[in-house]
Amino acid sequence: MKKMMMVALATLMTINTWASHLLGGMVGVFQTNQDSTTVGVWLITDPQGISAPNTITVERWEMNSVGWYVQNGTVTLTQGTTPISFQGYNLVNYNSAYLDLDSNKYRFIYKNCCWGMINNSQSSMNSEFVISADYWHIPNNSTPSARVPFIINQQINTRNTMKPIWGWNSFLNEDDNDMVTISQGDLYSGYANGVFVPQAFTQLSMSVSNDSISWIPNMLGKYATGFVIEDYRNGQLIGTQRAQWTFMVLNSTVGIEENIKPGWNKIYDWNGNLIYEGARVPWRNLHGFYIHITSEGAEKLFVD
Repeated sequence: MKKMMMVALATLMTINTWASHLLGGMVGVFQTNQDSTTVGVWLITDPQGISAPNTITVERWEMNSVGWYVQNGTVTLTQGTTPISFQGYNLVNYNSAYLDLDSNKYRFIYKNCCWGMINNSQSSMNSEFVISADYWHIPNNSTPSARVPFIINQQINTRNTMKPIWGWNSFLNEDDNDMVTISQGDLYSGYANGVFVPQAFTQLSMSVSNDSISWIPNMLGKYATGFVIEDYRNGQLIGTQRAQWTFMVLNSTVGIEENIKPGWNKIYDWNGNLIYEGARVPWRNLHGFYIHITSEGAEKLFVD
């Protein structure tokens, strides 16, 4: 069965108009058996009334005999679920048909021109949006995936913390019992000759670990950074994902309207951390005070 990733993006009216609305995303590779592997992309965008295209294209690179990645084609991905509203932005899935890969190392890259204005970048307006996944095609290997997107809206002069990053009801998920790490990475401007080219930017002063992502922004505006997710088996690197993400720093995040489809639930703890999102809340695993948000509104409740 094909695994689905979350994704969001706005449609192509012109390349620059569409890409200027890209805010973040991630590439993943999912294996059901040695002959069935799927590439997925999720993107998040400023809606602006622009529809998501039905398909997008990902570059396929394969490692040659001397250890260099060489492009050997492209992969077409088709939109999956209907775009979902998240913190005032859009999220949508894209997945490929099954691929029959050889036993080798692959790199899948999604890119589009260009970023919009980013407060901590001097070159965002002429930089490509680039996300990727390096994937070693060995038995029972799938890259980590995202259960929910990172929190977009951040409150100024306040410690904004996202946790847990890994584990039950976390932001990220790893199904193969491999060792995973997440760290902060560059904001990219392009990809050329097998090299990821960073933007001219000032890195955000975040604390990033396998437990949490924490940040105290001191200025309003739009700020972006990269995240690098590495997947290890028996001490050997078998996958690397390079995500890009934009944060909106606001005076307050209280009262931000989120449009939730009927039958969908979001559970937050009282510190504002997203505990669960989905159609069936695992109430038996919860204990304490929570905020329960549905299409009918929000309620504070205690689960015993």
